[in-house]
Amino acid sequence: MQKQTELLWVEKYRPKKIEEVTGNDEAKVLFIEWLKNKRHTKKAVLLYGPAGVGKTTLVMAAAKEFNFTVIEMNASDTRSEKAINAVAKPATAYKSLDSFSDGTNKSIGNILFLDEVDGIAGNEDRGGVNAILKIVEKSLVPVIMAANDPDIGKLRPLKKVSLLVRFQQVRIPLIIALLQKICLLEHVKAEFEALERIAQNSRGDVRSAINDLQSLSGENHSLTLQDTMMLHSRNKDISIDETLRRYFSTQSIADTSSMLAFSSVDYDDFLLSVADNLPKRYTDTAELARAYEYASQADMFRGRIGTENWHLLKYFFNALAKASAVNPQSYKPFTFITPPIRIITLFWTKNKRNILNNICAKIGEQCHVSVETAKLTFIPYVRLMLQRRRNHPIVSSFKLTPEEVNYIVTMGRY
Repeated sequence: MQKQTELLWVEKYRPKKIEEVTGNDEAKVLFIEWLKNKRHTKKAVLLYGPAGVGKTTLVMAAAKEFNFTVIEMNASDTRSEKAINAVAKPATAYKSLDSFSDGTNKSIGNILFLDEVDGIAGNEDRGGVNAILKIVEKSLVPVIMAANDPDIGKLRPLKKVSLLVRFQQVRIPLIIALLQKICLLEHVKAEFEALERIAQNSRGDVRSAINDLQSLSGENHSLTLQDTMMLHSRNKDISIDETLRRYFSTQSIADTSSMLAFSSVDYDDFLLSVADNLPKRYTDTAELARAYEYASQADMFRGRIGTENWHLLKYFFNALAKASAVNPQSYKPFTFITPPIRIITLFWTKNKRNILNNICAKIGEQCHVSVETAKLTFIPYVRLMLQRRRNHPIVSSFKLTPEEVNYIVTMGRY
């Protein structure tokens, strides 16, 4: 358990009431009217807008205020029809009580909350959208979805059955007022210009503004305009090469962690680049082993963060910073490997992967299995048969081209 003083302020001051949610008043009214309406004109609601503007926060605050139990799923992580049904069907099968709130702490029913539904895209999500549509159609409880980008083509069926509630970037004066309130509660002496700069830099993202406030105020519980100068870097398009240079040349864990907190590079791509470049950074095998151990810890925390658990972000930064500071004195400039080797490999092997997917699609069509099952279960046996006899009857059965036969026979790992 973390001590209260160690909590991220974005979690510590997460609104518990609807009125405490900053900004987007029209969206709040529209959503609450829908939630209270027993005869919904739309069976589901889709909250959409930029990250950090209060979509999830509003759902949680409303559920707490009206004594609903939230059954939450991240649709971008739980994509298949089977996985969605396993959680969503039981959650939506029981109707709530007639009264909207009975004035007690007892739950009056469930809310199904599907976050990140815009993450449903690609072949691996086959069946996910249809599963959600069926859930919405039969649900006896409110079904709420959230998305950053609702314009993905695959979401059109969901939009047709949902009330669309748009969230805008939160206005700068409202963010400043919230930061002032937090400063008062945390006994932080902050210059107004500093808070204004943080709010402007956030670009309407309340979550990032609060995180910046906590990072910059530090242990001294004071904040000046000068302290916010580092925020300027977030508005620049700094290349990954420049970020790597700063990362490997920084002399302390604290400096590296702070630099990462204000960098705008993609965390996943940067982690891959760090892993690629560690052998060039450390020639000593013992130091390299320690660096990779810290990098693996960072990777573990990145997995746990996902798209919502941002309170773990400081642990990700700290572990990654340790990987760069195993032996700061040994740093010498070197040429970085970018972009990440994995991304380069995927680019150059795209054609081969397309051939394999086409083969698996043909097998799947004939054997009534998925592409993934064909790849894992059928391909090894097909390869063995074709290596022994290239004109095996299976070639005509699966309608394989000479190029595909040659690929199967000569393929390595896949």
